[in-house]
Amino acid sequence: MSSPSARIRLWAVITTAVLALSLVPPAAVADETGPEPTPTAVSPEPSAEPTTEPTPEPTETSTPTPSPTPTPTPTPTPEATVFGYYSLPWSAAVYQSWTDGKITAFSEATWKSRRKALGMPRVTPAPIRYVETSWSDTEYALVTFPQKAGDIAVDRVVVLTSAKKKKAGKHSVKRVAHVPTSTYFRYASSTVDRYVRTPDGSRHKLTATQYAKAGSRPLTVVYGGYYRTKWSKDVTFVSRDGSRRELSAKQYAAAGKPRVAIAPTEYVKTPWTGVYALVTWPHEKGDTSVDQAVRLTSAQYKAAGSPTVHKRLRIPGDSFVRLTVGKTIYHRKSGYLTPVTTAQWKSAGSPKISTVKPAKPTYIRGILIANKSLPLPSTYGSGLRAELKTAFAKMQKAARRDGVSLRIISGFRSYASQKSVYASKIRQYGFATAEKRSARPGHSEHQTGLAIDVNSISQAWGRSKEGRWVAKNAHKYGFIVRYPEGKTRVTGYAYEPWHLRHVGVTVATHLYKKKLTLDEYLGVPSKYAD
Repeated sequence: MSSPSARIRLWAVITTAVLALSLVPPAAVADETGPEPTPTAVSPEPSAEPTTEPTPEPTETSTPTPSPTPTPTPTPTPEATVFGYYSLPWSAAVYQSWTDGKITAFSEATWKSRRKALGMPRVTPAPIRYVETSWSDTEYALVTFPQKAGDIAVDRVVVLTSAKKKKAGKHSVKRVAHVPTSTYFRYASSTVDRYVRTPDGSRHKLTATQYAKAGSRPLTVVYGGYYRTKWSKDVTFVSRDGSRRELSAKQYAAAGKPRVAIAPTEYVKTPWTGVYALVTWPHEKGDTSVDQAVRLTSAQYKAAGSPTVHKRLRIPGDSFVRLTVGKTIYHRKSGYLTPVTTAQWKSAGSPKISTVKPAKPTYIRGILIANKSLPLPSTYGSGLRAELKTAFAKMQKAARRDGVSLRIISGFRSYASQKSVYASKIRQYGFATAEKRSARPGHSEHQTGLAIDVNSISQAWGRSKEGRWVAKNAHKYGFIVRYPEGKTRVTGYAYEPWHLRHVGVTVATHLYKKKLTLDEYLGVPSKYAD
């Protein structure tokens, strides 16, 4: 360790050097880019008696300690006070406004009990501005409960009823582009259409001008909106909760004719069904759930643009059933029944098969079936169907070109009229024969409005020119000979070449080519239960 005198001398040398450096003029500092200066010789100063006292030796405790930075004293927040008491013309309540923004409402009874304790303060009418929008007759009161001098901020928006308007007395109403507390949004179905929901709960589709005047405020994206399918122009509104409703043309126009998006759709089919459209009606972000499975007709599939169809063995929401009549397995989706083979059922994973009672009336493959196993309600039917009349007129005209005359000799029969016909057949032929020549009431195809008898009720008519023409050409117009020769075991009825049933051209042509009866095509027996 160095001696105390050595430390004093070192301290004196350092001090002298610091003082000498501090006396060097700025010009003596070398420029970083210039030549190094030539040192100048300095003549020694005349000796003199030292005028400075020796620097004392520093000690351990004499080292300078930095002073702490003082912490600024926070400015105290002024204590909130009551700024005033205010009233509204349509209310008996009194509103206490504080300088910190708090508003306290006193009911009429509470005010009466507390005003003395509050010092009987003066109550003044709250400043109110009355406004309305250009698209609505609703009037709003923009109420200010002042919290400081010159305060005009809106503290409350009141939707004025007729009663409140009356109590407000005579007042002027200003038209505005924006009402405070209104919300602005767009539906996920359109990036262009903009909406505002005003404080009364009303929704309005804004024009570009109205939106700009309202300040082009940020839009919240609301999932749901306006959608349709590719095969239909019908517009469906989808709510945020997933519910939906189809809009009439009038409702769509009243909504401002918003832009409509195509609902996301996958097109699928099974080996035993036609094309189904699996539709998603989006109501939340990333929604891909199937909300509806629609069985498409050929025309609908074509209208959708004949999209690619994916093969499946199941349709969402389907099941497999047997009817209490017969042993056929049916694929069931939304009430639509399609017969399947045992192999097809197994290929679908051998799902559980439920046994169900047939509906009344019963439709299988979308075709109304009435036979000995499947009756119609006694009140069903009211006349020949329009589609049958149209098809028969075309067939009749075509037959006439070939020199064949066709006419309807029996058309629609009600339950009551069939009861009379059946009774007369029993009297004419006896019970056993009548059962093969006439249907019991409720089981007759004539009651469907889709069956007719033409020209003659003689089996020999089937070998006539007219009968042969019908057997060969009826399918081209959507008709089948419902009870063909040699099929009594299947249909339950004797050969009736005159009895025609309308099922549509596609099905009629298929049955004609495959030599199938309607009962076989639909997989149902035709036997009375008793």
